[in-house]
Amino acid sequence: MNKELHIISISGGKDSAALAVYLKKKYPEREFKYIFFDTEEELQDTYDYLNKLESNLGIKVDRKFPEKSFKELLLAHNDYLPSPMERWCTRKMKLETFLSTMKEYEDYTIYNYVGIRADENREGLIPTEKNIITVMPFKDDGITLDDVKRILHDEGIGLPAYYDVVYDPKYDIEYFRSRSGCYFCFFMRQIEWVWLYEKHPDEYQKAMAFEKSGYTWIKDMSLAELILPDNIDKIKKSYKRMEELKKKRPLQNGTLMQEMDFISAHDKMIDDVEKDKLCTMCTL
Repeated sequence: MNKELHIISISGGKDSAALAVYLKKKYPEREFKYIFFDTEEELQDTYDYLNKLESNLGIKVDRKFPEKSFKELLLAHNDYLPSPMERWCTRKMKLETFLSTMKEYEDYTIYNYVGIRADENREGLIPTEKNIITVMPFKDDGITLDDVKRILHDEGIGLPAYYDVVYDPKYDIEYFRSRSGCYFCFFMRQIEWVWLYEKHPDEYQKAMAFEKSGYTWIKDMSLAELILPDNIDKIKKSYKRMEELKKKRPLQNGTLMQEMDFISAHDKMIDDVEKDKLCTMCTL
Protein backbone atom coordinates (compact mmCIF):
# COMPACT_ATOMS: atom_id res chain seq x y z
CA MET A 1 0.00 0.00 0.00
CA ASN A 2 2.22 2.81 -1.29
CA LYS A 3 -0.43 5.20 -2.59
CA GLU A 4 -1.45 8.08 -0.34
CA LEU A 5 -4.59 10.19 -0.12
CA HIS A 6 -4.71 13.39 1.91
CA ILE A 7 -8.26 14.32 2.94
CA ILE A 8 -9.48 17.59 4.46
CA SER A 9 -13.15 17.42 5.37
CA ILE A 10 -14.66 20.90 5.03
CA SER A 11 -17.66 21.52 7.28
CA GLY A 12 -18.41 25.13 6.43
CA GLY A 13 -17.01 26.17 9.81
CA LYS A 14 -14.03 28.32 10.71
CA ASP A 15 -11.65 25.59 11.90
CA SER A 16 -11.80 23.35 8.84
CA ALA A 17 -11.54 26.42 6.58
CA ALA A 18 -8.45 27.62 8.46
CA LEU A 19 -7.01 24.11 8.28
CA ALA A 20 -7.35 24.12 4.49
CA VAL A 21 -5.49 27.44 4.32
CA TYR A 22 -2.84 26.35 6.80
CA LEU A 23 -2.02 23.02 5.16
CA LYS A 24 -2.02 24.40 1.63
CA LYS A 25 0.66 26.88 2.68
CA LYS A 26 2.61 24.47 4.88
CA TYR A 27 2.70 21.71 2.24
CA PRO A 28 2.41 23.48 -1.14
CA GLU A 29 3.69 20.39 -2.96
CA ARG A 30 1.10 18.08 -1.40
CA GLU A 31 -2.14 17.29 -3.22
CA PHE A 32 -5.14 17.52 -0.92
CA LYS A 33 -8.67 16.31 -1.56
CA TYR A 34 -11.28 18.65 -0.07
CA ILE A 35 -14.67 17.13 0.75
CA PHE A 36 -17.90 18.62 2.09
CA PHE A 37 -20.53 16.18 3.33
CA ASP A 38 -23.72 17.96 2.35
CA THR A 39 -26.91 17.14 4.25
CA GLU A 40 -28.84 19.56 2.00
CA GLU A 41 -30.15 21.06 5.23
CA GLU A 42 -27.39 23.63 5.70
CA LEU A 43 -27.70 27.36 6.16
CA GLN A 44 -27.17 29.39 3.01
CA ASP A 45 -24.34 31.06 4.96
CA THR A 46 -22.53 27.72 4.88
CA TYR A 47 -22.79 27.32 1.11
CA ASP A 48 -21.69 30.94 0.62
CA TYR A 49 -18.66 30.33 2.83
CA LEU A 50 -17.69 27.21 0.87
CA ASN A 51 -17.83 29.20 -2.37
CA LYS A 52 -15.67 31.91 -0.82
CA LEU A 53 -13.13 29.34 0.37
CA GLU A 54 -12.93 27.78 -3.09
CA SER A 55 -12.50 31.16 -4.73
CA ASN A 56 -9.82 32.45 -2.37
CA LEU A 57 -7.73 29.28 -2.33
CA GLY A 58 -8.33 28.24 -5.92
CA ILE A 59 -9.49 24.79 -4.85
CA LYS A 60 -12.43 22.53 -5.60
CA VAL A 61 -14.47 21.18 -2.71
CA ASP A 62 -16.22 17.96 -3.67
CA ARG A 63 -19.81 17.68 -2.42
CA LYS A 64 -20.79 14.26 -1.09
CA PHE A 65 -24.39 13.43 -0.26
CA PRO A 66 -25.82 10.79 2.08
CA GLU A 67 -27.61 7.78 0.65
CA LYS A 68 -30.91 9.07 2.06
CA SER A 69 -32.10 12.61 2.71
CA PHE A 70 -32.92 13.89 6.18
CA LYS A 71 -36.63 13.68 5.44
CA GLU A 72 -36.29 10.05 4.34
CA LEU A 73 -34.26 9.19 7.42
CA LEU A 74 -36.73 10.98 9.69
CA LEU A 75 -39.54 8.91 8.21
CA ALA A 76 -37.50 5.75 8.80
CA HIS A 77 -37.10 6.84 12.44
CA ASN A 78 -40.87 7.29 12.83
CA ASP A 79 -40.56 11.09 13.15
CA TYR A 80 -38.21 10.67 16.12
CA LEU A 81 -36.00 13.76 15.83
CA PRO A 82 -32.26 13.44 16.41
CA SER A 83 -30.99 14.81 19.70
CA PRO A 84 -27.75 15.13 21.71
CA MET A 85 -28.47 11.65 23.09
CA GLU A 86 -29.50 10.06 19.79
CA ARG A 87 -27.46 11.57 16.97
CA TRP A 88 -28.64 9.35 14.18
CA CYS A 89 -28.32 12.22 11.69
CA THR A 90 -24.60 12.60 12.41
CA ARG A 91 -24.08 8.88 12.06
CA LYS A 92 -26.16 8.37 8.91
CA MET A 93 -25.51 11.63 7.05
CA LYS A 94 -21.93 12.45 8.01
CA LEU A 95 -20.02 9.46 9.40
CA GLU A 96 -21.41 6.77 7.12
CA THR A 97 -21.05 9.02 4.08
CA PHE A 98 -17.41 9.64 5.03
CA LEU A 99 -16.67 5.93 5.44
CA SER A 100 -18.54 5.06 2.25
CA THR A 101 -16.49 7.62 0.33
CA MET A 102 -13.26 6.24 1.78
CA LYS A 103 -14.11 2.74 0.52
CA GLU A 104 -13.26 4.00 -2.95
CA TYR A 105 -9.64 4.24 -1.77
CA GLU A 106 -9.19 0.92 0.05
CA ASP A 107 -5.77 0.43 -1.52
CA TYR A 108 -4.56 3.85 -0.29
CA THR A 109 -3.11 5.03 2.98
CA ILE A 110 -5.57 7.78 3.84
CA TYR A 111 -4.53 10.73 5.98
CA ASN A 112 -7.64 12.38 7.39
CA TYR A 113 -6.82 15.90 8.60
CA VAL A 114 -9.00 17.18 11.43
CA GLY A 115 -9.24 20.83 12.52
CA ILE A 116 -9.36 20.35 16.30
CA ARG A 117 -7.32 23.13 17.89
CA ALA A 118 -4.63 23.02 20.57
CA ASP A 119 -6.91 24.91 22.98
CA GLU A 120 -9.71 22.32 22.68
CA ASN A 121 -10.04 19.29 24.92
CA ARG A 122 -11.73 16.83 22.61
CA GLU A 123 -10.90 14.12 20.12
CA GLY A 124 -11.80 13.73 16.47
CA LEU A 125 -13.15 10.81 14.53
CA ILE A 126 -10.84 7.81 14.92
CA PRO A 127 -11.93 5.29 12.27
CA THR A 128 -11.33 1.59 12.88
CA GLU A 129 -10.17 1.08 9.31
CA LYS A 130 -6.46 0.33 9.36
CA ASN A 131 -5.72 2.39 6.25
CA ILE A 132 -7.19 5.65 7.68
CA ILE A 133 -4.85 7.74 9.82
CA THR A 134 -6.25 10.72 11.72
CA VAL A 135 -3.96 13.77 11.80
CA MET A 136 -4.50 16.87 13.96
CA PRO A 137 -2.09 19.56 12.70
CA PHE A 138 -3.51 22.33 14.91
CA LYS A 139 -2.95 20.27 18.05
CA ASP A 140 0.51 19.24 16.86
CA ASP A 141 1.52 22.82 16.02
CA GLY A 142 -0.15 24.62 18.94
CA ILE A 143 -2.73 26.47 16.81
CA THR A 144 -5.42 28.16 18.94
CA LEU A 145 -8.68 30.00 18.26
CA ASP A 146 -6.87 33.33 17.93
CA ASP A 147 -4.55 31.74 15.37
CA VAL A 148 -7.51 30.39 13.40
CA LYS A 149 -9.08 33.85 13.23
CA ARG A 150 -5.75 35.38 12.17
CA ILE A 151 -5.24 32.75 9.43
CA LEU A 152 -8.69 33.41 7.97
CA HIS A 153 -8.32 37.19 8.25
CA ASP A 154 -4.92 37.23 6.58
CA GLU A 155 -6.24 35.11 3.72
CA GLY A 156 -9.16 37.51 3.20
CA ILE A 157 -11.73 34.81 3.99
CA GLY A 158 -12.84 35.88 7.45
CA LEU A 159 -15.44 34.05 9.50
CA PRO A 160 -18.74 32.57 8.24
CA ALA A 161 -21.63 35.03 8.20
CA TYR A 162 -23.46 33.12 10.92
CA TYR A 163 -20.80 34.38 13.36
CA ASP A 164 -21.92 37.95 12.74
CA VAL A 165 -23.02 39.30 16.10
CA VAL A 166 -26.62 40.37 16.63
CA TYR A 167 -26.97 43.22 19.11
CA ASP A 168 -30.28 43.74 20.89
CA PRO A 169 -30.26 47.22 22.49
CA LYS A 170 -33.37 46.48 24.58
CA TYR A 171 -31.53 43.78 26.53
CA ASP A 172 -27.99 45.04 25.84
CA ILE A 173 -26.86 41.61 24.66
CA GLU A 174 -24.87 40.21 21.75
CA TYR A 175 -25.48 36.72 20.38
CA PHE A 176 -24.76 34.61 17.31
CA ARG A 177 -24.75 31.02 16.09
CA SER A 178 -21.82 29.18 17.65
CA ARG A 179 -21.37 26.25 15.26
CA SER A 180 -21.58 25.05 11.69
CA GLY A 181 -23.91 22.27 10.62
CA CYS A 182 -27.58 21.97 9.78
CA TYR A 183 -29.82 24.96 10.40
CA PHE A 184 -31.81 22.87 12.90
CA CYS A 185 -28.77 21.57 14.83
CA PHE A 186 -30.01 20.20 18.15
CA PHE A 187 -26.80 21.41 19.82
CA MET A 188 -28.03 25.00 19.55
CA ARG A 189 -28.87 26.68 22.81
CA GLN A 190 -32.15 28.52 23.16
CA ILE A 191 -30.62 31.92 22.33
CA GLU A 192 -29.32 30.41 19.07
CA TRP A 193 -32.81 29.24 18.17
CA VAL A 194 -33.94 32.83 18.76
CA TRP A 195 -31.08 33.90 16.45
CA LEU A 196 -32.33 31.50 13.77
CA TYR A 197 -35.88 32.82 14.11
CA GLU A 198 -34.72 36.43 13.78
CA LYS A 199 -32.06 35.97 11.08
CA HIS A 200 -33.46 33.05 9.05
CA PRO A 201 -37.22 32.86 9.65
CA ASP A 202 -37.78 30.56 6.65
CA GLU A 203 -35.35 27.97 8.00
CA TYR A 204 -36.92 28.32 11.43
CA GLN A 205 -40.31 27.53 9.96
CA LYS A 206 -38.89 24.49 8.17
CA ALA A 207 -37.35 23.24 11.42
CA MET A 208 -40.67 23.79 13.17
CA ALA A 209 -42.46 21.71 10.52
CA PHE A 210 -40.32 18.68 11.44
CA GLU A 211 -41.76 18.65 14.97
CA LYS A 212 -44.50 16.02 15.09
CA SER A 213 -46.02 13.50 17.49
CA GLY A 214 -44.62 15.30 20.51
CA TYR A 215 -41.01 15.18 19.27
CA THR A 216 -39.34 18.59 19.62
CA TRP A 217 -35.88 19.98 18.93
CA ILE A 218 -35.71 21.60 22.36
CA LYS A 219 -36.21 19.73 25.59
CA ASP A 220 -39.75 20.30 26.91
CA MET A 221 -40.57 23.09 24.45
CA SER A 222 -41.76 23.24 20.86
CA LEU A 223 -40.39 25.81 18.44
CA ALA A 224 -43.88 27.30 18.19
CA GLU A 225 -43.77 27.91 21.96
CA LEU A 226 -40.23 29.26 21.94
CA ILE A 227 -41.10 32.26 19.76
CA LEU A 228 -43.93 33.44 21.95
CA PRO A 229 -43.01 36.98 23.10
CA ASP A 230 -42.90 36.02 26.79
CA ASN A 231 -40.55 33.12 26.09
CA ILE A 232 -38.21 35.18 23.91
CA ASP A 233 -38.13 37.78 26.69
CA LYS A 234 -37.29 35.10 29.25
CA ILE A 235 -34.58 33.57 27.05
CA LYS A 236 -32.88 36.90 26.39
CA LYS A 237 -32.99 37.91 30.05
CA SER A 238 -31.59 34.53 31.07
CA TYR A 239 -28.83 34.83 28.47
CA LYS A 240 -27.95 38.30 29.75
CA ARG A 241 -27.68 37.04 33.33
CA MET A 242 -25.45 34.16 32.25
CA GLU A 243 -23.14 36.42 30.27
CA GLU A 244 -22.84 38.78 33.23
CA LEU A 245 -21.94 35.91 35.54
CA LYS A 246 -19.39 34.56 33.07
CA LYS A 247 -17.58 37.89 33.16
CA LYS A 248 -17.30 37.66 36.93
CA ARG A 249 -16.45 33.98 37.14
CA PRO A 250 -15.06 31.70 34.40
CA LEU A 251 -17.69 29.24 33.15
CA GLN A 252 -16.64 25.62 33.42
CA ASN A 253 -18.69 22.82 31.96
CA GLY A 254 -20.75 21.01 34.54
CA THR A 255 -20.05 23.48 37.35
CA LEU A 256 -21.29 27.04 37.18
CA MET A 257 -23.91 26.18 34.57
CA GLN A 258 -25.53 23.70 36.95
CA GLU A 259 -25.71 26.35 39.67
CA MET A 260 -27.70 28.72 37.47
CA ASP A 261 -31.27 27.82 38.30
CA PHE A 262 -32.55 30.31 35.72
CA ILE A 263 -30.91 28.39 32.85
CA SER A 264 -33.25 26.13 30.86
CA ALA A 265 -33.06 22.35 31.20
CA HIS A 266 -32.24 22.21 27.48
CA ASP A 267 -29.16 24.44 27.80
CA LYS A 268 -27.95 22.52 30.86
CA MET A 269 -28.28 19.27 28.92
CA ILE A 270 -26.23 20.72 26.04
CA ASP A 271 -23.55 21.74 28.54
CA ASP A 272 -23.43 18.23 30.00
CA VAL A 273 -23.09 16.62 26.57
CA GLU A 274 -20.38 19.03 25.41
CA LYS A 275 -18.50 18.34 28.65
CA ASP A 276 -18.15 14.77 27.38
CA LYS A 277 -16.42 16.04 24.21
CA LEU A 278 -18.59 13.89 21.94
CA CYS A 279 -19.49 16.22 19.07
CA THR A 280 -16.92 16.13 16.28
CA MET A 281 -18.01 15.54 12.71
CA CYS A 282 -20.41 18.46 12.25
CA THR A 283 -18.50 21.24 13.97
CA LEU A 284 -14.97 20.95 12.66
